[in-house]
Amino acid sequence: MPRAAEFPQFKLDTVCTPCTHNPLGTKGCGEAGAIGSPPAVINAVLDALAPLGVKDFDMPASSSRVWEAMQKGSGSAASDPVAQQPALAASTQGRPAA
Repeated sequence: MPRAAEFPQFKLDTVCTPCTHNPLGTKGCGEAGAIGSPPAVINAVLDALAPLGVKDFDMPASSSRVWEAMQKGSGSAASDPVAQQPALAASTQGRPAA
């Protein structure tokens, strides 16, 4: 493994290439870090709904759409999702129904 003293010399430079599609010549990059967030959320929703037999779910992941997917699920847990999750069922015992 070469050390810093053995590394060849090189010079860094920049080249400015303005965008021709807008008056400011700017290029967008502010949302690059958010590209993976929506698929990650949808995968989490699908993982949570898998016991209910839900195989596909599209954006947006609103609470009403998640609830609808839970009701349409083909799994055995579709009729009572809380009963199929022992920890969740235990945590809701003694609470009034919503």
